[in-house]
Amino acid sequence: MKNILFIYNPNSGQQKLAEHLPEIINYLSSKGLLASVYATQDVGDGRKVVQKYGKDYEKIIVSGGDGTLDEIISGALKSDSDPIFAYIPTGSTNDFASSLEISLDIEEATTMAVEGQADPIDVGKIDDKYFVYVAAFGTISDVSFNTDQGIKNVFGRSAYVFEGLRKALPLQNMDSYQTEVEIDGELIEGDLVHFMITNSYSVGGFKNLMGNNVGLNDGIFELTMIKKPTGLADINKIVAGLTSKKENDMVIFRQGKSFKIKTDKPVAWALDGEYGGETSESQIEILKERIRIINGVNH
Repeated sequence: MKNILFIYNPNSGQQKLAEHLPEIINYLSSKGLLASVYATQDVGDGRKVVQKYGKDYEKIIVSGGDGTLDEIISGALKSDSDPIFAYIPTGSTNDFASSLEISLDIEEATTMAVEGQADPIDVGKIDDKYFVYVAAFGTISDVSFNTDQGIKNVFGRSAYVFEGLRKALPLQNMDSYQTEVEIDGELIEGDLVHFMITNSYSVGGFKNLMGNNVGLNDGIFELTMIKKPTGLADINKIVAGLTSKKENDMVIFRQGKSFKIKTDKPVAWALDGEYGGETSESQIEILKERIRIINGVNH
């Protein structure tokens, strides 16, 4: 029997996992899996548990949102363990589940978690922390996680920036950060309201926000930077840039393996949608194919 850990966040999403727990545990047992089951007790608890006990398990099945998945993977990396990960998404956004082509149906996701094929994917490391699919800061860095899904469905990328700028009005009072970014040796400077490094086909529920040129195991992450707008013309350029995925005076796109970021004041990082601390100088590196996770991409 394989020794696995099933760790879940009982508070993720609409707490929809609770009614499925008996069926999940029964299914694991029926497949000859000796499962230890743990319910996270607070933010950061999953990371601590896996950091302490992760080496004891061949496979770790995670159920919760993307933030929960981030915690568990971070804990394993900090303990230098290398289990196979599986994901049963039950969060509100489930961006990375979308990128991994994992069903949001709990029964289907459970079947894949047990019987699916694992592939290596990249992980980002920012200073001494890890992130799976997005590291961001700025005025609109949290908008994607707080925008109504109906608005997203109708307006797509435009909703992302419009909602962020609307919340920041008036424009002259919008927080911005004088930023120096070194990307694989190239230096870019600007007064930014948004900075985002991603490895995902979906960000905040928006599909293909980063375009189609994304590889989850290519050793490269995608960078989007938005400069501070001073009027309606600038806002239109931002929307146009995000919609067309083409650079202009207000929007900058890059891909890279290594990023150095300096800002004129501390920024609050959002790592996989969760608070990731404050810094004014950070180094981000891409750990190519650092973890193995079961997914439905090309399978």
